[in-house]
Amino acid sequence: MEKIPVFVPSVGEDTKKHLNDALDIGWLGMGVSTKEFEERISQFLELENRYVVSTNTGTSALHIALLVAGIGPGDEVITPSFNYVADHQAIRMTGASVVMCDICDDNLGIDCKKAEELITSKTKAIIALHFAGIPCDQKGVFELAKKHNLRVIEDAMHAFGTTINGKKIGSYGDITCFSFDPVKIITSIDGGCVVGNSEEDREKLYRLRLLGVDKDTTERYKNKRAWDYDVVSEGFRYHLTNIMASVGNSQIKKIDEFIKSRQQTCQRYNESFKKINELKIPQTDFKNISPFIYSLRVQNGKRESLIKYLNELDIEVGIHFVPVHKHKYFANSRCGDMTVTDKVVNEVLTLPLHSNMKSEFVERVINGVTDFFE
Repeated sequence: MEKIPVFVPSVGEDTKKHLNDALDIGWLGMGVSTKEFEERISQFLELENRYVVSTNTGTSALHIALLVAGIGPGDEVITPSFNYVADHQAIRMTGASVVMCDICDDNLGIDCKKAEELITSKTKAIIALHFAGIPCDQKGVFELAKKHNLRVIEDAMHAFGTTINGKKIGSYGDITCFSFDPVKIITSIDGGCVVGNSEEDREKLYRLRLLGVDKDTTERYKNKRAWDYDVVSEGFRYHLTNIMASVGNSQIKKIDEFIKSRQQTCQRYNESFKKINELKIPQTDFKNISPFIYSLRVQNGKRESLIKYLNELDIEVGIHFVPVHKHKYFANSRCGDMTVTDKVVNEVLTLPLHSNMKSEFVERVINGVTDFFE
């Protein structure tokens, strides 16, 4: 029986052609394809007076987004423990301190009331995750930030294409970061981007992602180099190459198809599992969601038994996430009450979800889960 992985990147002949074409051009570093990818992202998100700067990873995007937001040594940034550790490492990379907050039980996003209890004179920003593509309490986050004069960095790594009130996440607000790593809805093999509000911030991001060099981005976007440059700020080697961007360009052309197919699978899952009392399914119909993962909650201590049962059926599953406040490196970070987080991390389970997922895979997953609870 064919094993069903949790993730399967959708890479076809068109992606291979884009790669070959990029290789044939011979300019392998950041260049024309990088600029094209940024423009395609901007068009997809329907940006007006907002700017896309691509990076080599989502973590790089988070790091330079925090720096543009003015975060540095002595500052504190509040973010959920319930996330992958990239956000927390990015905060540490600026010299700031991580402050971890609990989540809401319904959407698994940051709990704004508990976040407010953690605010001190050192607090300068909030990073809020849209888990599994499902929006957190974005309105509450923006209101809290306005009340306390904080910057907001939206971790939309799971939510490329999710809409709120008809607007795509990233098309408004403060700073938004996306990821295009190997398992995301679209991939550039590895990659990410920052979306910001001003041309000034865009220029700062350009310098931060390319070693503090002042002129090089403009020339590289033409597959050229600037030889009369200056280094005017700190900077890192975070730029996205033409080769990686060419993969991203092939992928983003199919983004609507990918999202629709994933929505349909998630809707099938929800419909099939909604009557199982020991499962808590996502609280959404997925119509406005761009779902990176399908994650449900297995209650009454049955998660490990279900994992074992599905593995015996050659169905792989994942656990998103191990909470960061449980990691040794962050053991001394300041935390609030983690009641919901500590409960959820023992229940949460990620089922296979692919773009254009094989119908027989979907049925096998559904049958495996439902049979376990019969």
